[in-house]
Amino acid sequence: MTIRELAKILNVSPAAISIVLNERQGVSDDTRKRILEAVEQYGYHPAPKRRNTFGTVLVVKYWKNGILVEENQGFVSMIVDNVTEQLRREHFAMTMKVVKVDFRQFLEEENFGNYCGMILIASEITRENFPLLAEIPIPLVVVDNTVAGYPISSVCMNNGDNVFLALRYLREKGHRQIGHLKSALPLSNFMERESAFHQYSEELGFLVDPEHIYSISPNMQGAYETMKQSIQGKAKLPTCFFADNDTIALGAIKALKESGYRIPDDVSVIGFDDIPYSAISSPGLTTIHVQRDLLGRQAVHQLIRQMREPALAPMKTVVTGELIERTSVRTL
Repeated sequence: MTIRELAKILNVSPAAISIVLNERQGVSDDTRKRILEAVEQYGYHPAPKRRNTFGTVLVVKYWKNGILVEENQGFVSMIVDNVTEQLRREHFAMTMKVVKVDFRQFLEEENFGNYCGMILIASEITRENFPLLAEIPIPLVVVDNTVAGYPISSVCMNNGDNVFLALRYLREKGHRQIGHLKSALPLSNFMERESAFHQYSEELGFLVDPEHIYSISPNMQGAYETMKQSIQGKAKLPTCFFADNDTIALGAIKALKESGYRIPDDVSVIGFDDIPYSAISSPGLTTIHVQRDLLGRQAVHQLIRQMREPALAPMKTVVTGELIERTSVRTL
């Protein structure tokens, strides 16, 4: 008998059975009693766990639309590569899964008893799923999402500080008028960058015309197309734009150049992420470098700490980046 078959008989989730068999909190006393009685009655024996010295960590990439998980030129894959390497150094095995189903369905179907901890790449996790993270019955660290407002351990870039670095640089280069190329997808990182843009553009004394805040698709082709539509018929543009990520910035630059604007002579653009294309684009994109390798390694360190000291409060780590100066911003 499999855990799913037993769960169907009892009308409970496989996760609930896993919680009971691993003697963890998270189900009612009545449910715990029914599960234990059924395990005895049906002679259910969980499949032996594949173990190495310290156990197996479940690494999950959550896919909602794939734009950030797969299309952001290796951003997430570099984080995963560093998670994999750090787990190997710490003598943990790893199981990698890409979850494209409803997140609650994933929780109900996954047998968490096979793992000692979980790292969730949550670039595309939206706020309505935050409460579900508390239902995961093993130590958990979320990566690339701060899970703001919830007591969940996380490792993410410091969106606020990084936006400030970008805007301060534009101010130092003499710019006073600024536009915002914001993501059309309301994901957590983009929402934090939008909030920081408004806060720091006011603090630094920028003039922001609402007509120069454009909602842009955060993939290369979509950014090019929506930017071209946004600037069509515009009599005047600001001297500079801050883009929520490099993909948006590069697509927007292509649209601007095709519309007759010279970059940076007519319009300056600054990005965020420092993806590889940014270094070879024309002009080279000035951007904020995010330490993807550090995000991955820190997630593993944080998970190990949580496994060894479960009584400690959740920790949220944010990593500040650095400005990479290229040629897409003009000095006024």
